[in-house]
Amino acid sequence: MHAIVSVPLAAFFVFLAGFNAWIMLTSTGGSPRSRRLWTQIHRTCGYSFIALFVIFCYFMLLRIKGSSDELSPRLVLHVGLALILGPLLLAKVIVVRYQKAAWGLLMALGISIFAAAFTLVTLNVSVHYQRNASAHKVPHSISLIFVVLTVTLALVALLVRAKQTKPKPNTATASSEKPIDRESSKQTDESSKLTLVRIESQATDAKTLRFLLPQGQPLNARPGQFLTFQWPIDGRTVMRSYSICSSPTQTGYIEITAKRVENGCVSVFLNDRASVGLTVNARGPYGKFYFDESMHRRIVLIAGGSGITPMMAMLLYIDDLCIPVDVTLIYCVRTEKDVFFKEELAALRERLNSFRCVLVLSRPGSNWEGWKGHLRHEILERELERPSESTMFLCGPPAFMELARTLLKDMEIDSSKILQESFGGVIAGETRTPGAGPLEMRFSRSAVTFKVSPDQTLLESSEKNGLMIPYGCRQGICGTCATKLLSGKVRMEPEDALNAELRSQGIILPCISRPLCDVTLDA
Repeated sequence: MHAIVSVPLAAFFVFLAGFNAWIMLTSTGGSPRSRRLWTQIHRTCGYSFIALFVIFCYFMLLRIKGSSDELSPRLVLHVGLALILGPLLLAKVIVVRYQKAAWGLLMALGISIFAAAFTLVTLNVSVHYQRNASAHKVPHSISLIFVVLTVTLALVALLVRAKQTKPKPNTATASSEKPIDRESSKQTDESSKLTLVRIESQATDAKTLRFLLPQGQPLNARPGQFLTFQWPIDGRTVMRSYSICSSPTQTGYIEITAKRVENGCVSVFLNDRASVGLTVNARGPYGKFYFDESMHRRIVLIAGGSGITPMMAMLLYIDDLCIPVDVTLIYCVRTEKDVFFKEELAALRERLNSFRCVLVLSRPGSNWEGWKGHLRHEILERELERPSESTMFLCGPPAFMELARTLLKDMEIDSSKILQESFGGVIAGETRTPGAGPLEMRFSRSAVTFKVSPDQTLLESSEKNGLMIPYGCRQGICGTCATKLLSGKVRMEPEDALNAELRSQGIILPCISRPLCDVTLDA
């Protein structure tokens, strides 16, 4: 191959190796759309690099073919590097195809390939110019500078980016969100108008509803977050929150799955009466319970019943972006007919080599050969690999999550690695005296006083009496309703919705606070 062609191709060869490794280091940042774009670029650069390697090997074989003399040490080194580079490329292709979760191995292979390509090209280009460069051959000098600058910049960019993108240690929460502060808590979120465009049966007593998002207004949700809907039912507005079960990479629509609950107002409406064309206002997304690929390299999803919905968003998101994370799903339901997303889970098992799905049936049929009964220590011990290195996501009925949390703590799993979704479920704590009658709530600024029920939240009681408190998620997440408690006692569910500093200042969240006695609010 002539030097005029081979030198630029060699420079491009090294650039592709460095650029590919750089892309791997930066693949966890940015929006889902940008990550999909970089994944495609990485794949294209990888195949281009392999094609160039094959071409160079062909010309290398032509050069040594039929040589009767002993090969020079430099040529032996050249062939040796090529023989090393080939298996490295093959190993990386195999790991990317079958072991995406082996992130450390992929990075080691990428950097090794770059180092081998850099050495291989530099060795040959430098010898070529030592033999042929002279003062009047300016184009050769320029080409040499171009090669040196290209590989140097690629190496520097790789090292700098590697230093900047070291994984951050996991924390006690599921996100990097800051604690609610007093100023930001008064900001209200604008609602979006969603249109129901598709209804699909899901299991025996649930339906999945697809809502079209307003054009040009993506939600930018994270996988696992939820929306708070204002459902128009029989002339009144009923507030309920539902986890998004579709992938956040879908920017044109969102999906939720509503399980029918006996005597449930909204769930019965969505399963029996909702029809295509229904419009509903929704706020959000909210929630600290979500998968973050920059923090979570190995995750375990433990779901009970309809608690699979936020987990489904995580799985689809991982599949859409080909994120190299090891995932184990332990899904507990009554019977096989109660399994949500049966077809989707089967398809994910086919596509994701690092995904394991374990079903536990409490009322199995006679032909069921999997786990039977309820979640227990034996199941977790047998099915979880390297649990101490995993982040645990729990979602389901309160009793189920309490059981799962207890089992994980018995396995000595750090509590900071156990994350759970809760839509206002009661947390053990102070309770009112049984049989206590109506209590009194007073608003000091507006001088309004009315009777409240200990079984209702302060927000629900104020709405019932025609006094509106600004709110957002109604789940103790966004902090929009944060108000100072001037006197009395309340029980917040969950109790850790506010940090210790705000609680010490008397700040409460009326949307998840129930009165234990007469209370006065600074409102």
